Amino acid sequence: MLTGTLDAVSNAATWSDTLEFVNDETDAAWFVQASPPDEITLKLRDPQTKETVLSLSLTGGDIEIVDDGTATFTASADAMSGINPKTYEVGVLYENDDVVSQVILGTISILEGL
Repeated sequence: MLTGTLDAVSNAATWSDTLEFVNDETDAAWFVQASPPDEITLKLRDPQTKETVLSLSLTGGDIEIVDDGTATFTASADAMSGINPKTYEVGVLYENDDVVSQVILGTISILEGL
């Protein structure tokens, strides 16, 4: 599991990035593009209220498989504009064959965009 702080992003712009799912020891991809996992989700949660302020998913179309072991996610500028500037908890879950793995758990700062 990756823990720590992700790079800050603006609440006035589209937020897009790449997620890589590979075995740390062998560098083998967790999945092939032709056979993606059942679900990948990314969530931002307010640390005080525990309210989810952003939720992206593979099945919802916000996350796309682009290669073996690689996915990209996109949060539209509209979705980002509804998020108040502050530091949030961020998590990524990977689900396949009824097994759920927490792959990222950390924090991210959302900055007030211009």
